[in-house]
Amino acid sequence: MKKLFIVSLAFIFVTAFVLILIISGCKMQPAAETYPPLTIIEGLPSSETLPAVEPSIETGPEGKSSANFEIIYITKLSGIAWFEIVRTGLEQCARDYSFKATVIGPAKVDAAEQVKLVEEAISDTGIDAIVISPVALEEIDQVLARAISSKKLTFGHEGAGLKNITYDIEAVSEQEFGEHIMKSAIKYTGGNGSYICSVGFLNSISQNRWADAEIVFQQESAPDLKNVLGYSKGTDRFEDTEDKKAAYNKILEFIKAYPDLNLIVGNSMTTGIAAGQAIEKKGLAGKFFFVGTGLPVTIGDYIRKGVVQEGFFWDPYLVGYAIGYIALNTWLENPIEQGDAVLRPDGTVIEGYESLEITDDESGGKIISGKGQISINKDNIEEWYAKFKGYGWLQE
Repeated sequence: MKKLFIVSLAFIFVTAFVLILIISGCKMQPAAETYPPLTIIEGLPSSETLPAVEPSIETGPEGKSSANFEIIYITKLSGIAWFEIVRTGLEQCARDYSFKATVIGPAKVDAAEQVKLVEEAISDTGIDAIVISPVALEEIDQVLARAISSKKLTFGHEGAGLKNITYDIEAVSEQEFGEHIMKSAIKYTGGNGSYICSVGFLNSISQNRWADAEIVFQQESAPDLKNVLGYSKGTDRFEDTEDKKAAYNKILEFIKAYPDLNLIVGNSMTTGIAAGQAIEKKGLAGKFFFVGTGLPVTIGDYIRKGVVQEGFFWDPYLVGYAIGYIALNTWLENPIEQGDAVLRPDGTVIEGYESLEITDDESGGKIISGKGQISINKDNIEEWYAKFKGYGWLQE
């Protein structure tokens, strides 16, 4: 299978970054004996998310009305908890602005299945916009080109590298996400010692962009902190292959080979789990640090015990709301501009999306990103266990 999963948590996260499939894009499953299963969410209590507001009907030129807008979001896999929370955020935006939203996903992680869903959306004359979190770039880009020819708006989410889209919509830019991770890592080490940096695979686009940003930030901000793998692009990071056992064994080898090693920066969520196990086994808690992508379900127990320090992700509910808002306004021909905010009908701003950034992707596409990065540490881990419980996804 192609390792072109783009994150995560790959929060993704998922992606990459989520344990579930992401997240920057990153497929892995938690050990069944350790973590709860990732299941479809039964429902999202509104009291746990955003307070209710009066629905609003927005209008654009030529009589366009939000009441006539319909969007479909195609996830990487049906029934995954992370994407179910994204769905509830998108659906809340649809209720607030009186448009129609549908979220579907393939029964298995397969590009051909996603292509089929896009083709069905193209043939549905009621659908105005297609959003997709792609499993593989080339196949999805080809079918999105056909969607554009059929006068559909197209968007990506966790879609770094897509070309045939209006925007790739992200919670946070890849550069900023990586910089935040390394900034935190430097804080725990005092800027001294040495580190290793992980990705799931060397062709995981988002994770490698996070790693690029981390390594550059370290060189500029903490020159006394050294990367034991050097600074040649590609060999300056290691693959954990999103395999917990393989990651664990690699980390033990690194600890043995590099006596000055005191930090792991993990861009694959597998690394956080493996690092926690290795640090605990070696009795290095408080002397050896982990900072990287992670959710309460993956590293929360290790954070509670002081074995690992901090995990980064973004709120899937809020990014779902942002997807709906940006797609609607694009269709209404109210273009999103640099510095705009994601708003609810009453004018309140969605946290983390107060000032949107529009940038050019290396692929030639455009990215709209917020500043929605979130981290869990010993000071707020219980808050995020409760938050995800409110979202309907128990993390313990």
